[in-house]
Amino acid sequence: MTNETVALDGGRKIGKFVATAESRTWDHRFYTLIAFLIAMGVFAGFTPTYYARSYFHSPAIPVWVQIHGAVFTGWIVLYLLQNLLAMNGGMRLHRSLGVVGIILAASVVFFGSAVTLSAAREGRCFPFPDSYGLLAVSFGQILLFAVFVSFGLLLRRDGQTHKRLMLMAPQLFFFPSFGRLLHGINWPTICLALCFFLAGPIYDIFSRRRVHAAYRWGVPLLILTMPPFSVMASHNSMWRHFTDSLTGHQTALVPARFAPRKN
Repeated sequence: MTNETVALDGGRKIGKFVATAESRTWDHRFYTLIAFLIAMGVFAGFTPTYYARSYFHSPAIPVWVQIHGAVFTGWIVLYLLQNLLAMNGGMRLHRSLGVVGIILAASVVFFGSAVTLSAAREGRCFPFPDSYGLLAVSFGQILLFAVFVSFGLLLRRDGQTHKRLMLMAPQLFFFPSFGRLLHGINWPTICLALCFFLAGPIYDIFSRRRVHAAYRWGVPLLILTMPPFSVMASHNSMWRHFTDSLTGHQTALVPARFAPRKN
C-alpha cells in the first residue's frame, strides 16, 4: 500500500513511514472509522446516565459533573471532526483548531481528576472494588492521556506519529463508557478495549509491514493502565497511604473482581 524508505541522520539509518497518495487515502479512512466507533461507544455508554438521563430516569448529577461531561464530549467530537477535516482536505482548519484541542485536553485532565477524586471521597467506586483501584485506574489513564496529547501536539509536524498518538488518547475513555455499557469491568469489556488498542498496530502491519514506534511504546502503556493491572498495583501499601491522604479516610480492601456487579 505504501513505500517505506530509509533516511540518513548523522550516519545512522532511521526507518521512516512515508505516505503515498494511496496510503494517505487509506489512513484517512481507517482513522476516521476508528474515530466514529469511539464516538459511538462513548455515546452508547453514557446515554443512560448523561446524554438521555431524563428518559432513563437516572438520578440528577451536579453541575460540575455536567461540565465534565460536556468537556469530555467536546473532546470526542473534536477528535472526530479533526479526522473528517483531514480526510476531506480541510487541513488549514484542522491546524487552526489545535488551540481548541489544547484547551479541551487540559479541561479533560482537570475535570476528570476532580470528578474521580470526588467519587472516591464519597465511596462511589463502581465498577472498581474500592477507592484504591478507582484512583489507580483513573489517575493512570488521565496521566497517559496527557502524555499522548502532549507528545502528539509537540510532534504535530510529523503526521505519521501525530495521528497515532492522538488515536491512542481517546482510547483511554473506553473503560468508563464500556464499563457502563457492559455492566462492569469484565472480560468482555477488556477484550473489546483490546480490539481497539490493537487495531492501529494491526493496520500498520497490513499497510506498512511493521508497527510504528508510537504504537510500540504507546500500546503497552495502554494495556498496563487496564483495570486488572492497575487494580493489582493499587494493593501497594504506598499507594494505599497516598490514596487515604487524598480521600481523607481509609477504605477497606476488597479482593479485586472483574465480574459484573451492581451497587
